[in-house]
Amino acid sequence: MEIVSEEEEPPDTTPFFRAKNIEKSLKLKKLYIKFEGASVTGTQKDRISRLHARRARSLGYDTLSLASCGNYGASVSHYASTYGLNSVVAVPNSYSGERNSEILGYGGKLLLEDGKYESLVERMRDMGNDNCWYDCNPGSTNSFIDILGYESIAFEIISQLGHAPNFVAVPVGNGTTMSGIYSGFKKAFRLGMADRIPRLIASSTNGGNAIVHSWKVKSKRIIDLEPNILKETTANEPLVSYHSIDGQKALNAIYESRGFAEYVTDEEMLRTSSFIERLEKIQALPASSSALSVAVRIMRRFVDYPECVVVLTGRGKTWTTQ
Repeated sequence: MEIVSEEEEPPDTTPFFRAKNIEKSLKLKKLYIKFEGASVTGTQKDRISRLHARRARSLGYDTLSLASCGNYGASVSHYASTYGLNSVVAVPNSYSGERNSEILGYGGKLLLEDGKYESLVERMRDMGNDNCWYDCNPGSTNSFIDILGYESIAFEIISQLGHAPNFVAVPVGNGTTMSGIYSGFKKAFRLGMADRIPRLIASSTNGGNAIVHSWKVKSKRIIDLEPNILKETTANEPLVSYHSIDGQKALNAIYESRGFAEYVTDEEMLRTSSFIERLEKIQALPASSSALSVAVRIMRRFVDYPECVVVLTGRGKTWTTQ
């Protein structure tokens, strides 16, 4: 099955730099940022949306469908339009809807639905089957594309840094991005492109993510949270997950790499996002800034200042179509 046609160029790599101003302010060393927010729609989701759109077109589909908190929906709608396809995106009507106008601007059909994100994934999967739409949701038969897409982040880090770092910090919701990055580092190690597999650091919203919860209670199996106790906010929406769809993969990655997982409050996410913008002049989504918050905590446990790459997965400013 075709995924990428030969005549089309791969997407540009995202920026990578040493965060010297943050290092100086926090008295740290060897801290690097991989800024996925520089992608077309401002999110790491572009890496997989592009591949899904191209694969859907090659398989003869005319519509891509998914549930989203907003970022993935905007990304899929953009790439569906780029490749001459339609998109149908369901967003919980209790969410802030900050990217709903973009989804519509890219020509996507927006469905505002009752219920949690996880229930909307199943609803959209059923609707997609009924209408012969291409399923972009995590956990679908097409989700191997997600791992392939996010593996590229690991390969880029190795190329841009010159080697694999000691640690890589990644925010987690469903756990898909972390799973793909870990898979990429494992591949690079097997191929002799790296002499180590980094230890992974997961960050997520305070008390609201199954991956971090499972690690903190020392469970090797993912434990779902009680959905009714979770509260989505504008800051934490990309991270809230009572049932992380790729959570077991991400949890395995944390354990196998001897990594860590920690919570971050909304207030800390917002402070860290402002801190990053002030010192490094980039606008990072508060949810993605959680990775820096947790990375700093972990790095301070070590006296030898191990290298750490922080993956900032989203741009803070909401960009709209014209």
